[in-house]
Parts: sequence; C-alpha cells; structure tokens
Amino acid sequence: MKNLKKLLAVVLMVVMALQIAACGSSEGESDSAPATEDVQDESADSEEKTASSGESKGVIAYSCYNMSWEYYVTLAQGVKEAAEEAGYEYVEHDQQSDQSLMIQGCTDLLNQDIACLVLTPCKPEATASIYELAEEKGIPVILVDISTEATGYLACLKSDNYDGGVLAGNYVLDNLTDAQSKKAAMITVDPSNTNIVRSDGFKDTLEEGGWTIAAELSGQSEPDIAYSCMQDIITANPDVEVVCCSNGPMAISASQAIADAGLTPGEDVKVLGYDAQSNVFEPIKNGTVLGTVAQDPYGMGSGAVDCFLKNLNGEELTYDDEETKIIYTDQWIIDANNVEEYE
Repeated sequence: MKNLKKLLAVVLMVVMALQIAACGSSEGESDSAPATEDVQDESADSEEKTASSGESKGVIAYSCYNMSWEYYVTLAQGVKEAAEEAGYEYVEHDQQSDQSLMIQGCTDLLNQDIACLVLTPCKPEATASIYELAEEKGIPVILVDISTEATGYLACLKSDNYDGGVLAGNYVLDNLTDAQSKKAAMITVDPSNTNIVRSDGFKDTLEEGGWTIAAELSGQSEPDIAYSCMQDIITANPDVEVVCCSNGPMAISASQAIADAGLTPGEDVKVLGYDAQSNVFEPIKNGTVLGTVAQDPYGMGSGAVDCFLKNLNGEELTYDDEETKIIYTDQWIIDANNVEEYE
C-alpha cells in the first residue's frame, strides 16, 4: 500500500511538471510574438516615412540678379523644379541689382557647402572672388542669362544676344517695308556685355538694310526713365519710325510716351520689346506694341540643373562655344500673329 502511494505521488509530480512546462512555453510564445510584430511595424513605418519624404541629395542654390523682374522669377522656377525633381533642395538669393549683395550672398551660400551654385550676376565684372571660393570648396558654378569675362564656371546658358538683336532687326525690315524716313531708335538697359552685343546686332542689321539709328538712350531697365527717353527721342527726331526697347516694361512706357505726345503707337511710331514678359502681351494684341523678342528663361534654369547632373555623372557637356563654355538657348518673335499661344 505504501508503494502504491509513492507511485501515485511520483505520477502526480510528473503531470504537474509537464503542465508547468507547457504553461511556460505558451507564455513565452505569447510574449515574443507581439514583440516581433512591433519591430516589423516600426520597420515598415520607417520605410514608409523614408519613401514619402525622401532624403535630400543636397542643395542647389540660385543667386538671382533681381527677383522683382518676371523674367527672373520664371528662370528661378526652372531651377527650382528641376532641382527638386532630381532630389535636391532649392534655395534662392536675391541680389536686388546690388554688387555687394551679390558677393556676400554667394559667399554665404558657398560657405554652406551647397551642391551647386546657379548664378545670374548683376555685376559680371565682380565675380572673380566668387569663382575662387567655389573652386576652393569644390562647388560647380553655372551661369544663366549673363556671361562673365572671368572664368571659373562650369557652363553658361544664355541667349545669343547678338543673334537676338539681328532677329529684332530683321523683323523690322520684314514688317516695315513701306517705311519713309527709315529712322530707328533704341532704349537700352545698363551697358553690360549682354546689352552691347544685343544692340550691335540690331544696329548692324538695320544699317545693312538702309536704316539709320537716330538715337540710342539708356532707360536703365526702368519704365519711368524709358518714358523720358522716348519723349527725348520724339522731340529730337519727330520722324522716327521704330524704337527697340531692351525689355517689355520699357516698351510699354515708350508706347505710352508716344501716345502722350499726340501720336499713335503702332502707327506713327512702332515699338518692339525684348524678353516677352507677360505684361507686354495685351499691348501686342491691341497694336500699341509691335512685338517682342522672346527668350527661354525657364529653359535656362532647368538646363543649368541638367548640366550640373551630367557633370556629376561624369558626362561631357556640349558647348556652342568651347572657349567660353556657352550653351545658347532659343529665341523667337512674339507678335499679334502668335501672342495668344503664350497668354
């Protein structure tokens, strides 16, 4: 009997031990499973956040001549959208047409170790120190719209300004075949290389066509000054038949000065603009401005980023002028025949 009791006790102890082991195993599996699921969830969340936000490859900066001008706002948009599409952050600096702001702003950007500096210099002759610092930092500089005599940039995307002047001149010759005095005038911007060659193209073409350049005055890119210039031109040359202005706002002001002088803009004196800013489209439609030479500022901006990316990937850039590293962008005329396509 004692032996039977001992056997039952042993069996009972074994059963209890098996039950405890089973409970321990069950509890262990229960504790570990949610922990695994939490890690998987956190990993998935992290991947989802990385995919949605994306890690920036760096910063592409644009230092602009003057952001109050529509032309440069469009150019900046080209840089910004191309940069962000390529995975870079975009920052912007406004020189406000001031040399000291240009130098200081570019210096600050380069000291932030950006990936690339896109630059439209308000004072091309003052860019040497910018190039020196960029070279020291190993940061490529790409010029847009305005070239410089100083070297140190990767590429310069711009219009062929002499060709743009030729384009404007040929447009006058083709559309004013019944001209009487064959006298033309010009209202220009500041005497930069850009404006000088643009003016030369216009003058050379008209003079070859038998016209005379009766006056060339600087409107300094300001509508009010251009208005005064137009008044002076009419006073000194009452038989002038066409005036070419180096931007749209000056063309609009010149047209108003013609009207205020008792003449009919578009008939007595025709006005041709440059840059194709949107505020000149309505005057073109109503005939007070003959037309405008259009450039491609957006294409300059996006093209600058494309040049940076090609260089980064070890691709050789193709230049229109190997010595100056210039890449020319498109130009064309917008007039009453096609202005609605651009509104």
